[in-house]
Amino acid sequence: MKRKLSTAVLILAVIVGGIVGVQQYQLYQTKQYSPAEIASYSNNAINIEVTYSRPFKKDREIFGKLVPYGKWWRTGANEATTIQLSRDVSFSGKTLKAGLYSLVTIPGETEWQIIFNNQIHDWGTVYTPEDDELRVIAKVEELPEVVEQFTIDFSEENGGPVLIMAWDKIKVSTPFKVL
Repeated sequence: MKRKLSTAVLILAVIVGGIVGVQQYQLYQTKQYSPAEIASYSNNAINIEVTYSRPFKKDREIFGKLVPYGKWWRTGANEATTIQLSRDVSFSGKTLKAGLYSLVTIPGETEWQIIFNNQIHDWGTVYTPEDDELRVIAKVEELPEVVEQFTIDFSEENGGPVLIMAWDKIKVSTPFKVL
């Protein structure tokens, strides 16, 4: 009886180990095509980190096709894109409290909605609009050259910090103030 039980436990362990191994391999393969990145902004007043995955254009039509207009997008690839704020900030006069949020967007041809959501789901395929903390409108700017890999970054413009997203020939930016 002990031998049968030991054999059953061993078989179960091999099956579970195989399943976990396959899942980890698939995750590794996915992240090769859209590697993880952290964009950060820091000064004496605040630390901000955006954690996201960076898909490549690869001769695809991005906005309006791969990323449809008027529908929510996880703003990158793989896991949900997150933003961590060490202090309260203001976007367009609206306050976003310090904390960790998922960063979701709704791209449009002339403007995007940038959404800070208080739910962070394991993978970026779930979005719950009822958990939005803040929505900001940002204008679309056409770039002269193609940005091959999706990029989130920060810059200083007109004496203040700006959150920037760029991919293909599109750039979206929104200024913010540290409160």
